[in-house]
Amino acid sequence: MASKKKEVQLQTVINNQNLWNEMLLNKGLTVIDVYQAWCGPCKAVQTLFRKLKNELAEDELLHFAVAEADNILTLQPFRDKCEPVFLFCVNGKIISMVRGANAPLINKTIIEIIEDERKIEAGIMVRPELQELVFMEMKDSNACAESRESLEDKYTVAIIKPDAVADGRVEEVKQKIKKAGFVIAAEAERTLSEEQVRDFYNRKAEQPDFEEFVKFMLSGPSHILIISQGKRETTDIPHWTELMDFEPTNESEQEGHGQEPSSLQEALASQQMATLCDIEDSVENASRQLAFFFPEFSKAKKTGLKVEKTLALIRPDLLKKRRDSVLRRIREDGFTIAMEKEIVLTKEQAHSFYKEHENEDFFPVLLEHMTSGPTLALALVRENAVQRWRDLLGPKVVENAKEEKPESLRAQFAVENVAINQLHGSSSLNEAKKELNFFFPCQHTLAIIKPDALPIHKEKILQTVHDSGFIISQMKETHLTREMATQFYKAHEGKEFLNQLVDYMSEGPSMVMILSKNNAVEDWRKLMGPTDPEEAKRISPNSLRAQLATSILKNAVHGSSNKKHAWESIAFLFGDIDLENQSQMQDQFAE
Repeated sequence: MASKKKEVQLQTVINNQNLWNEMLLNKGLTVIDVYQAWCGPCKAVQTLFRKLKNELAEDELLHFAVAEADNILTLQPFRDKCEPVFLFCVNGKIISMVRGANAPLINKTIIEIIEDERKIEAGIMVRPELQELVFMEMKDSNACAESRESLEDKYTVAIIKPDAVADGRVEEVKQKIKKAGFVIAAEAERTLSEEQVRDFYNRKAEQPDFEEFVKFMLSGPSHILIISQGKRETTDIPHWTELMDFEPTNESEQEGHGQEPSSLQEALASQQMATLCDIEDSVENASRQLAFFFPEFSKAKKTGLKVEKTLALIRPDLLKKRRDSVLRRIREDGFTIAMEKEIVLTKEQAHSFYKEHENEDFFPVLLEHMTSGPTLALALVRENAVQRWRDLLGPKVVENAKEEKPESLRAQFAVENVAINQLHGSSSLNEAKKELNFFFPCQHTLAIIKPDALPIHKEKILQTVHDSGFIISQMKETHLTREMATQFYKAHEGKEFLNQLVDYMSEGPSMVMILSKNNAVEDWRKLMGPTDPEEAKRISPNSLRAQLATSILKNAVHGSSNKKHAWESIAFLFGDIDLENQSQMQDQFAE
C-alpha cells in the first residue's frame, strides 16, 4: 500500500475536463502522462519523476499529473492509442510532447524547461512567445472531413539522423525550427529498418554513395518530427532543396538584425542543418512517412466510437465441444483477437477472479465448473468492444437468454444439462482492464544482440522482434567491459567456458534491450531457439539462432531464463528503472 500512496502524491489525477482546465493554471511546468482507461498510466518513468521531483521541486515550478484521455475532450486525439504520451504544459500551453517511455528525452526536456522557468522567475529572462502544440484532432465536423491532401499541405516529416541523435543535437535542431515560428506537432525516436530507409529515401537510390547512406541510417535511432507552419502567414513548409541552397548574403543577414527569421530555411541553413536533419520535399514521401510514423495523423475518425479491448472467456464445456464455431462467430462480428490463452484455472485463481460472486448460491457450482478443464481467455478488440460483446452474449441466465434473446451467443451456444452460461464478457472498461491484466499481465525480459551479430544482423533481429509483438521499452548500444561481463555471467562461475564467454562478450559493442509483452520471457526464449545452433536448426528452424548463430558461443542473441533473472539483468544493465506495470495477479500465472 505504501507504493500506491507515493504514486498518488507524485502525480495529480486528472479524469475530467474541469480538472484539466484547473491544471492549466499551474505555475511552472506540468508533465502530463496521457493514458487510456484500459491500460492505465505509464509506470516505466515513475523512478525518473520521483528523482526529478526531489531534485527540482524546491521552488514549486515542477508538477506531475496523469490524465485519462477517455474522459477529457482536449485529449480526444490521444484516445485508442497504446503508446505512452507525455505532454509538457507551461503557462497554460502545451508546448512539447514525447511519445513513448523515452526517459532520457523526457529528463532532458524537463530540465531545460525548468531552467528557463527559473530564469524567467528571477527576472533575468523574458518569457518567449511559445507556440502551443497543435493536436491533429479537428474541433468541428467540417474540419474532421478535411481531406488527406490538405493535411499533407500543412505537415511534413523531418528525420534527424542517427549521428545527430547520438551527439545530443536533437534539441538544437528543434529549437531552430521553433524559433523560426514553426510548430513541432509530434515527435518520436525510432530505429529504421533497411526496407524503410530504402523506401523513404528512394529518391537518392541512384546516387553512388546510397548503400553507404543506408548503412549510416541503420547505425542507430533517428528522431522523427512532424512539422507544421503553425500560425505563420506562409502556407508551405520549405523544401529541403531550399534549405540546402540558402546562403546568407551578408553580415547583416547573418545577424538578422535581431528579427525572427522569415523562413525555416533561413533559420537552419547557416547552422549546416543539412548534415543533421532531412526535411521531406516530396508530398508523396511525406504522406507515406506521416502514415508510418504517426498513423493517427493521417487517418480521420470515421465513427464516433472508440476502439476498445474487452475480455471474453469460453468456459470448459463449450471450449471442448464447439471451440471453432465460437471463434468463427467472434471474427464474423468484426472482433480482432489480439491475445489468447488457454489455461486450467486453480481453485484459488477461479475464486480470486469471481470473488464478487462468493456470497451467491451458484458460486460453488461456478468454481467447480471453471476448474474442470481448460478455459480459453481472449482479448477482443473493435469499436465499442465492451458493449458490443455484452450485447452479443445476451442475458446471463441461460433460460432467459433462450426466451428473451434466442439469437444471442449464450442461447445459441448453451450446453445441454449445464446451468452455467458458457461465455463471459467484461461489464465495463474498468473491469475489462482488470480482467485483461488478470489473464494477460505485461511482462519484461532482457534481450541482447551479441557483438558479432550486431553489425551484420541487427536490422533482421529488430524487425523480427517487432513482428513478434514485442514492445522495445528500452534499447541502448553498450560495450561490456570484462568486469561487467564477468558479473553478468556470474551464474556460470567455475565453468570451463566462462573465460571464453567473457572474452567474446567484451570484444565489441552489444545491443541491450528491454522487451515487453504478455509472456515476454518465454516468448523471447522461443524466438531465440536452443543455445546450440545445430539443435536449433533441427527442432526450431525458424528461430533466430537457427538462422543467425555460428556456434554455441557465438549464438547471436541472449535472453533471460526466467522472470527473476530478467529483473536482475535489467537492473544490472539499465540501473534503477521502474517497469512495474504489471498487476498484482501476475504471479498467479507464473510457471
